[in-house]
Amino acid sequence: MKNHLVRSCLLFTGLALATPVFADVTHDDGYVDLGKFTAAAGREFVEINLKPALLKIAATIVAYEEPEAAELLRNLKLVRVNVVGLDDTNRSATVAHITKIRAELEKQGWEKIITVLEGADASENDVAIFMKPDGDDSIAGLVVTVIEKDGEAVVVNIVGNIRAEQIAKLGDKFDIKPLRKLKVAAES
Repeated sequence: MKNHLVRSCLLFTGLALATPVFADVTHDDGYVDLGKFTAAAGREFVEINLKPALLKIAATIVAYEEPEAAELLRNLKLVRVNVVGLDDTNRSATVAHITKIRAELEKQGWEKIITVLEGADASENDVAIFMKPDGDDSIAGLVVTVIEKDGEAVVVNIVGNIRAEQIAKLGDKFDIKPLRKLKVAAES
């Protein structure tokens, strides 16, 4: 599995280096500066930044087998994913950093559309998903934050013209239940 992950990362890295960046997305409404995360020694640390040109290439690659996914990818400007393995050396700082991101999103008018707290005292898993509306039927940005007590933290920022029904279709197709709820949240 890890060899496949390494090969995929190398392929995307090569494509990213060979592809020009078309736009600066830092001024888009859906963009969030996630800052830097601290890795814990011996724990997983992944940072992925997919910019417009690479997303267009990915859309072309998946268009034949997954036309809904390709349509969504064509409308994206940035996908940033951070996965941080947690231990005693970085847990407090990472949780504080994600808590700060969540508070800033709420101050900036992002809507918290999904909250999941698991465990007897809500300490096992803590999930919050935010969206930045862009008109009546689309989303300018999406931020997903996940904190697992003994596992990892995940933060995702998706920027672009995202239509709720596209995400709901992908949620249905790939059986991702929280994504199915986005259409309902966007409509209300």
